[in-house]
Parts: sequence; structure tokens; C-alpha cells
Amino acid sequence: MKFGFLPKSLDVSDARISIRGVTDWRSVSADVASHGRVSNGWLQMPTPEWGRGSRYELPVTHEIEITGSQDDDQLRFSIITLGFLFGLRLLPEGWGHLHSTAIEVDKCNSFSVRDSEVIPCLELASDFYQRHHKTRNAKRMSSAISLLHWSQAQPMEFDAFSYLYMAVDACWAICKDVHAGAVQRYGPRKGQQIRHPERPEVMCAVLGLKLPEIFDPSSAITAASIRNDLIHEGLVGDLPIGQTVIKPHCTLEMREFAEKLILSLLGVQAGYLSTAGGDRQHHALDLKP
Repeated sequence: MKFGFLPKSLDVSDARISIRGVTDWRSVSADVASHGRVSNGWLQMPTPEWGRGSRYELPVTHEIEITGSQDDDQLRFSIITLGFLFGLRLLPEGWGHLHSTAIEVDKCNSFSVRDSEVIPCLELASDFYQRHHKTRNAKRMSSAISLLHWSQAQPMEFDAFSYLYMAVDACWAICKDVHAGAVQRYGPRKGQQIRHPERPEVMCAVLGLKLPEIFDPSSAITAASIRNDLIHEGLVGDLPIGQTVIKPHCTLEMREFAEKLILSLLGVQAGYLSTAGGDRQHHALDLKP
């Protein structure tokens, strides 16, 4: 299955998965830039001949194959996961974008992946898909990854916050289903529903992650409290939308946390998962065997 737009050379494979380039990405990149406004690694809406209305497609640059698989949904899942690893939104041929999109590697994530780490990560993603494609969990994972990218494309902070909160909530839905026993064990009230403020803490206990300050239920302001005011009353910091800003570094902490949840739920073990977060640094994934 062909996909794009990946602005780098990538030719990796093992006995099961292979990815190879099908076009000269450098010439394609120049063509993309000539048809649209490019700023700081982001492509704004291209000229009309590239799309209709608010939808446009980018050229394909690579092709992925999974030996023995006849499931196009599995290939699409792998493409979206690959985009997550490289920090941009990759789409299968024929799929379109609805807003500005990153066209530089690592624009939408806080970690960097070496080419040698790509196949091991996609193997884990493929195993996740095989286990969960008959439930909602594979779709939830694709949604969480898509929401991460969409959050970066929003000009308004409260819109970015909403997408990121949905991404974390999608991870919660996966976690409580896949790790049901552990979730009940770490839940604060056995047999009772775990509330929004408690969910990140439970996921950290289950997945072995560090809890960001914005999700600490003991903090005066949390992502859950911001979400309640925003969703139910249209308020941010006790003021109407647009009259104040969300707590500093909030969306940064949320984005990094969502990344670590996605990696952990896919089964990835990496040094990045133990980083403190919120430091605005771009870390190596540092995949562990």
C-alpha cells in the first residue's frame, strides 16, 4: 500500500514488514512547497488544483507491505503509526488532509526514531492490531494518534487542549479494556467508576509511567478541572474563552503524556518513557530490546 508524504529516504524491512521509497521525495517536496504555503515545516492549504474545498491530498512517497496480510486496515494502521513515530501525519494513497499538516520529520512529537527502530516498533503495532482489531481498541489507537497531530494544527489553545484531552481519554479506554485487572487493582475505589481526575494516575501505575503535574489530582489546577470548565461552561480560568490562557506548559505536558501512553499501550519499551517531560527537549526514543 502506497502512502505519503514522508520527506526522507526510508528503506527498511524484515521477514514480515517492508517499507521502501517509490518516488524521489526531494523532488516531491519541492513540488509540495511550490503548490502551497510552507512555514516552519508546516504546509498551509495548497492551491485549488490540489484539492476541493478544505480537503487536499499529498503525493505518495513510499510503500509498505506486510507479508501474508490481506487486511488493508492493518496496512492503514501501520501507516498511521509510522507517522506517529516520525512526528507527522502519514496517510494512505487517496486519503486527504483537512487542515495544515506537518511536512518535516519530528514536527509533531517529542522523540526521535532511528531507522533501525522503525521495524521493531511497527512489529509491536502489528501485533497490537492483530490482538485488538475485532474490538474498538485498534480504532481508538488510530484516533489517539490522529488527535495528537490535529492538536498541533489548531491555532487556538483551547482547541488544542480539547484534542489532547480526547487523545488521553482514548488511551484510557484502551487501558481499562486491555489491562482491566490491573486497572481495578490500582483504582481508588474498588467496584466503582474511576473518575476523570483519577484516570491518568491509574494509567501511570498500570503502565509504569511518571505522572505529569497537570494530571496530578492533588494540584490546584488539573487537566480534568480545565476540561470540566471548558466543556460544560465554556470557561478557561473562570473567564470566557478567548479572554485568558490555559495554564502554562499544560498542552506540552499533555502531548508528551499522550505520546508515552500510546507507546506503552503498543508495547514499546524505550528510554523516552522514563524522561521527566515538560522540558521542551526532543529526546531519542532509545528503544529497549
